[in-house]
Amino acid sequence: MASRILIRPVREDDAAALRELADLLDTVNLPDDPAALAKIIADSQRSFAGDEHRHAGYTLVAVERDDAGTEKLLGTGSVFAFHGMPDDPHYFLRVVHETVHSKQLGADRKRTLLRLGRDTEPWTELGGLVVHPEARGKGLGKLLLAARLMLVAMHPTRFCTRIIAELLPARREDGSNAFWDAVGGPLTGLNYYRADLLCRTDKEFIEAFFPHDEIVVELLPKEARELIGVEGPATAPVRALLRRAGFRYLETVDPFDAGPHDGANVADIGPIKASRSLVRLDLPPAADTGAVELVVNPATHVFAAMRAQQARLGVRLEDADARALALEAGDPCWAMPLGW
Repeated sequence: MASRILIRPVREDDAAALRELADLLDTVNLPDDPAALAKIIADSQRSFAGDEHRHAGYTLVAVERDDAGTEKLLGTGSVFAFHGMPDDPHYFLRVVHETVHSKQLGADRKRTLLRLGRDTEPWTELGGLVVHPEARGKGLGKLLLAARLMLVAMHPTRFCTRIIAELLPARREDGSNAFWDAVGGPLTGLNYYRADLLCRTDKEFIEAFFPHDEIVVELLPKEARELIGVEGPATAPVRALLRRAGFRYLETVDPFDAGPHDGANVADIGPIKASRSLVRLDLPPAADTGAVELVVNPATHVFAAMRAQQARLGVRLEDADARALALEAGDPCWAMPLGW
């Protein structure tokens, strides 16, 4: 039985499968908590309906759908319209490299400092990306990233003019983090898990307890130092995709785990610039022409990768592909080339 991969908004009946994914990676954006997951689903439904603005959070899922309509959930990714505002700042540690000189010793020393910062000019944030282990290496991560970027292209007034991604560093087998154990734990008296829970509702304790001057990295344990600004193995493919899309390292890291922050202005993100509003033409792609593009039905926000041939104002699709997105001839759609 044939099947295809679709990206669509999360639904209430996805809760059980989403919980299985959360078991694989319990994070702020996909917590292993039924009540929290229910709220994520409800928030996403309100956001897609246009009922949320500054607090909008859109969650998409990648599903494998067979001819009978049966679906298997393979991954998920979220995008939050506004992150970092006066009532809920974006906290970060800026990574500063400097050279100091001692006249007495006649020597220079290089050192790295971390300085606490708070940003109240909002970003749009790319939330957690989780792909089931059985589905990794098949391009799902790229499709989930592309779909979220196309949402920004389709609805520019719902999002900010710049986008940030907070990337996870390597994690210990028990889920703890060496940087938090060396810095955040002693400063706050909280273990990593407890701090993670608290920050889902309020991060004020970071500003209250973290030093506002500087943290000298060379004074930290080696295991903690090695995490600063470095993505973990599972996150490396996502970071490579972000770089190809136009994101860059912001020279800041997360105060919790020292994971790097990558960001970009929306105007500089290649896939967003290449996204176009079109209509479906009543013709298939010409033989041996067309390229694989991400196409979406804007009425349903269902995305799929398919062979497409763009014309000046329209796009030619295979009939079976158009049916999968419920696109009739003349219907509006959006398309994004995937050659990045």
